[in-house]
Amino acid sequence: MTSPIVLRHPQDVVSLVNSGRIRGGNSRFILVIALAGIFMDAYDFTSIAFGLDYVKEDFGLSSWMLGVTSGAILVGALLGSLVGGSLMDRIGREKVFTADLVILIVATLLCAIAPNAWFFLVARFIMGFSVGVDYPVALSFIAEYSAQRNKGRALNMYAPVWYVAVGSTFVVLLIGYGLFNLLSWDIGELWRVVVAFGVIPTAIVLYLRRKYLTESPTWQAMNGDLHQAAATVRKVYGIDVVVAEDAVLRMPKAGSSESVWKSFGRLWSPKYRPRTILSLLVNFCQGGEYYAVGFSIGVVTQEVLGDTVLTGIIGPMTFNLIFGVAGGLLGTYLAPRIGVRKLALYGFCGTTGCLLLVNVFGKGSFTGSIWIAAVFLGMFIFSHACGPGTQGVVLATMSYPTSFRGAGVGFAQIGNRLGGTLGLVAWPALTDAHGLNALLFLAVVPLIGLMSLLIIRWDPTHVDVDSDDYTAPRTKEVAR
Repeated sequence: MTSPIVLRHPQDVVSLVNSGRIRGGNSRFILVIALAGIFMDAYDFTSIAFGLDYVKEDFGLSSWMLGVTSGAILVGALLGSLVGGSLMDRIGREKVFTADLVILIVATLLCAIAPNAWFFLVARFIMGFSVGVDYPVALSFIAEYSAQRNKGRALNMYAPVWYVAVGSTFVVLLIGYGLFNLLSWDIGELWRVVVAFGVIPTAIVLYLRRKYLTESPTWQAMNGDLHQAAATVRKVYGIDVVVAEDAVLRMPKAGSSESVWKSFGRLWSPKYRPRTILSLLVNFCQGGEYYAVGFSIGVVTQEVLGDTVLTGIIGPMTFNLIFGVAGGLLGTYLAPRIGVRKLALYGFCGTTGCLLLVNVFGKGSFTGSIWIAAVFLGMFIFSHACGPGTQGVVLATMSYPTSFRGAGVGFAQIGNRLGGTLGLVAWPALTDAHGLNALLFLAVVPLIGLMSLLIIRWDPTHVDVDSDDYTAPRTKEVAR
């Protein structure tokens, strides 16, 4: 019979999880639930991509206003990330992780039935807010249920799940396109059906979270009682752990409510300032490049391969399911081997080069050049998925300890959402004015990300940042 594991201090819980000594039980299923949230977020973000032209026509929008309306979801996500990140550090991951989905379901339905541009803008904003709340919690769950050596790999699963979700959006579009044509329905209404369909995966994830989700034991160890954390470890991992009679049951400040400003202020302390700056810059640049080209890849595909509705569906579906998923899986394999920083750096090199090459070959200067441009467009998605598109969120999640990880991930999303909003708002106007030459302007964005990684050489891949929460000497007294 195996002797039970004895816990004497809250740090023992964190050390136990990070060591990899415990695994199995329901822990992997909890990771799946967290990743399912990423799937849902990706679907809701991209479900409108196909319908942008129809939204523009239905609501009589200019290219500039189309960008503003589309970007409302990113503004909402920015605020949601800040609120959700700080809130989950104060009241727990589980409560926040479950509560935001009801709002998301309502916002999705409102978006699908929007009668005018302002209604649509507000619905997209609320949808973005709920997705933004969900985002840092999902990533924190993945980090806090993974061993230290597997955190990079587990967090990199974000990418293949994201691109499967994006590809699935276009699969739904393809099926809907066939049905609408078969039944002679107005194809301009297809985007509403696809957006509304997002309620189904959201409802499934909500059910799974309500039924199976358990609070992060590392958060409980830091903020609650050691007995609570031990009970969670027993329940999730199915192992026997006991709390020693003379154990330190609480951290000295457990249960105290640190102000939001103080929590965000810790991100700018001398130790964490370089990490915060790097996370902001990488996320700004990856958000800018992706939401300009990746989010509107249907428009880019039509520019390169031909302006047809079917091309606008099949092109993005193919690029995301082949290049995006492949890049994400490669990042999952390479993350623990070469590190998060190098993956982001190499990825920015790839996206910069691909943008320039799509511009060169996309103009059809010789027979077959258009197909070469298409390949490089796919390689842009591949490089982004393997590199900064994933490593930006991984970098932020792995750079801060449990006590303010939510604040760190949420704050890093300022960069992502600002970059994404700039890409969404500026891209339609740039392409209207310059066509494929707009890619030359966009190539500056990943170049900035590349330079930031060369200047700030922080890589959290093999660093146990959770130990930062327990630097004070241990005491035998129970903190009350």
